[in-house]
Amino acid sequence: MSAGLVDVEAWLPPHDVPNDIFTGIGLTDEWIVRRSGIVSRAYFADDESPVRAAGDVVRRLVTRCPDPARIGALLVVSTSNDARVPGAAQIIAEDAGLGHTLLTLDLNAACNGFVYALAVGLALVESGTVDEAVVCAMEAMSRLTNMADRQSAFLFGDGVGAVRLAARPGFVASRAVAGSDATFASLMTMDADGLVLRGIEVYKHAITRMKESLAAVVDQTDPAPVVVVPHQANGRILDEVRRGLPGPGLRLVNRIEHMGNTSSASIPLAFAAELDDGAIPRSGRLATVGYGAGEAWGAVSCHYAIDHEAPVGPFPPSAG
Repeated sequence: MSAGLVDVEAWLPPHDVPNDIFTGIGLTDEWIVRRSGIVSRAYFADDESPVRAAGDVVRRLVTRCPDPARIGALLVVSTSNDARVPGAAQIIAEDAGLGHTLLTLDLNAACNGFVYALAVGLALVESGTVDEAVVCAMEAMSRLTNMADRQSAFLFGDGVGAVRLAARPGFVASRAVAGSDATFASLMTMDADGLVLRGIEVYKHAITRMKESLAAVVDQTDPAPVVVVPHQANGRILDEVRRGLPGPGLRLVNRIEHMGNTSSASIPLAFAAELDDGAIPRSGRLATVGYGAGEAWGAVSCHYAIDHEAPVGPFPPSAG
């Protein structure tokens, strides 16, 4: 049997941050919306732990699993986790009640991290190495952002999203493509003040790589509808990717307006939001695509089937 996505859970921190916060560096709400499509984003409070929040999200996902003992791998993706030892995956597994007999792995591929981890998780299930796997992306990008940088301060937000992967009789095999090129590593880096982006070049590379990656995994024989959830990098990038979709019957998801760019967490956050709003069906074919620092890019297509009606988030800031 082929593997796919069978559940999702997502959460946003309770601190909602409107564009007005950036007027001190000369950026207006109108300019930010026009350049990025972002109206607001959520930030972790200084005393909040992204790892503990991720543990809560994964625990809710595990609670809905008919047989949690079948979960044999937890892949945790983060660009912004500030702890190196111990790994976040081990702590999250413990908080989620997953026990001590599973593979726990931390992975960082910046904004493309979820796509890489999804490809690995699906391969683990389809190969029979594990029965089921969980991929969790947690980001506190506000803690890496240089709030004085007019190019990037307004872009980033925080959040957590997780998915459960399993094999089902009706699923068609997943497809994945991935790439990297350190020649362009300087496009997105860190200095003492925070993230540094060479914005125009990142914009051009992201559009090219994401279009090429999608074309490699979306087959015209895929049953409609195919839901395309790209990394929510920037509204203008999403518009360009939409215009270059490789064929009819594809619906591109854009939820950046009230989340911002949450790096590796953006895909599960956007997917969960679409499901909770009823904007997409509870089952179908999903295509994800990303581009991030490194540079790293890739895309994955797989079937999904959410067989419950429970809310999956991302729960609004007012709900905590």
